[in-house]
Amino acid sequence: PPADSLQTRVHRAADAVSPAPPDRQTDVSADAQRRAAFRVPVPDPNWIAATLLGDDGEAAGAIVLDLSRIGMSARLSGEIELPRGTRLRCRLVLEDAPIETEVTVRHCGGDSASTRLGMEFTALSPLHDSAISRAVFRLQRYLLRRKQGRRALPR
Repeated sequence: PPADSLQTRVHRAADAVSPAPPDRQTDVSADAQRRAAFRVPVPDPNWIAATLLGDDGEAAGAIVLDLSRIGMSARLSGEIELPRGTRLRCRLVLEDAPIETEVTVRHCGGDSASTRLGMEFTALSPLHDSAISRAVFRLQRYLLRRKQGRRALPR
């Protein structure tokens, strides 16, 4: 069969997205520690809303798996192949600020059920950088509280 266009692949990915397994959401691996910025796992798939937009404006919902000041990883449903370096628009709705920025795909992998994308923010304004930093801090506090037995999301 012919290869699907980016539009078709991104559009199809919006149909059914599932969160990462619980062990993957809270595991901070050695790989994360080698990054330029610390990535914090997002324990609740509804905490950050994400939409990826192709060149033609087609939108695909994504589950944010982890977040840092310089990037994020997200899971989309279905098998999608995006080459390293592909640029997409990304809309994030954080607790205190909606953000629309450009991301560059740094990793794409998965299976027929879902695709995991590692993306770098490439056009963050200082205001959006600050909003993401606050979200990372809140996530770190939440995970620490949860580890200590307190569940409330810090403000």
